[in-house]
Amino acid sequence: MAYPTPPKSKSDVRRAGQAISEGKGTDKDHSLVESWRASHGYVINTFQAMLRKRLAKLGIEADFAQRLKRRNTVIDKLQRADAKGKRLILDVTSMHDFAGCRIIFRNLNDLQYFRSFMHSTSGLKDVDHKLRHQDTEKFNYIARPKPSGYRGIHDVYRHFPRGSARREVRKPWDGLLVEIQYRTQPQHAWATAVEISDLLDGENTKFELDQSRRGRFFALASEIIARRVEGIDNAFEDTNTNHLLEELHDLENNLGILRRLRLLKQFEEEDLLQRHNVLNIYRVDDGSFELEILPFSRAQPAIEKASELEKSENSVNAVYVHADNPKHLRSAYRNYFYDPVDFVQIITSA
Repeated sequence: MAYPTPPKSKSDVRRAGQAISEGKGTDKDHSLVESWRASHGYVINTFQAMLRKRLAKLGIEADFAQRLKRRNTVIDKLQRADAKGKRLILDVTSMHDFAGCRIIFRNLNDLQYFRSFMHSTSGLKDVDHKLRHQDTEKFNYIARPKPSGYRGIHDVYRHFPRGSARREVRKPWDGLLVEIQYRTQPQHAWATAVEISDLLDGENTKFELDQSRRGRFFALASEIIARRVEGIDNAFEDTNTNHLLEELHDLENNLGILRRLRLLKQFEEEDLLQRHNVLNIYRVDDGSFELEILPFSRAQPAIEKASELEKSENSVNAVYVHADNPKHLRSAYRNYFYDPVDFVQIITSA
C-alpha cells in the first residue's frame, strides 16, 4: 500500500504554517501543510498494528480506532490565538496529533495497566518508537482534568518503525509524531456528548478560552460522571455532589442540552462500514444533519476523498477513519453516528 510521504523540507512546512496562521497563506502554503498532514497516514497504520497486538497479548478488551486529523481542524488550530492575540500554534510540524489512535477501555484499571505496559521495555519490543516527553504525566487529564471537564490521558510518540535505526536508513516517516489517547467508556461518553452538542448548536465549547454557561454545564457533568461512575473526586472539591447536580439541572432548564441529545437518531447501518471509511456529516435543506458513509478498500483514496469533502460548503464535518472491527469504529467515533445515549443515561440517572 502506497502512503504519501512528507515534504522533504520541514522548514518549508513551518514557513507555510506560519503564513496560514497570519492569514497570508498561498495555495502553495496550504498544499504543503496538506501534504504534511496526509503523510501521517503511514504513521497511523504502523501504530494501530502495534497497539492491537499489545492489547491482544494482554487480553484487554477495548474499543480501538484511529483517525487522521481533519484539514479544517488543522487550519483552525493554526489561526487560534489567546486573549492577547498570541498564536497558540507557532510551528505546524510540532503539532503532535495529526495522527491519532484512540483506545476506549472498559475501566480505569485496564487503562492504567495497558499504559504502564506501553511504557515498559516489553511494550516497545521490536520497535524504536520514542516517547516525546520524559514527563509521562504531562498530558494526564484524568489526574488533572482540563477546566472544560475533559478527562483522558495522551501519550505522544516519535515514530521509528522496526529496524529503521538498526539499518541506519532514514525513512521518510521517521520522527513523525503520533498521539495515543487513552479513555474509559464514561470519559468517552462525556467527550462524545460535547462534540455532538457543539455540532448541533454551532458552538465550539471544547476550545473555549473563557468558560460559557455551556462550558460550565459540561464541566459539571464531567465531575458528576467521575464521582458517580468511577469514584474519582478531583475537581470542584469544595462543592458536594448534590450541589453540582442542582446547578447542572438549572443550566439544563435554560440550555436544553440533554433534551436535544435525547432526540438524536441512532445509527444502525454498521454493515456499510469497512476498514477504510470517510464519515461525512452534512446539512440538508431543512437545517438538520445527515451522515454519509463512504467505504474504501484502500487508505489513500479515502484520505483524498476526506480532503475533498472538507473543502465543500455542504460538508459540516468529514474525516477519514480506519478500524478492523466496524463495531469498534462506531464506539470510538460515536459522535459521527449521533449516538450520545451513554452520556444521557449517566446524567439522567445521577
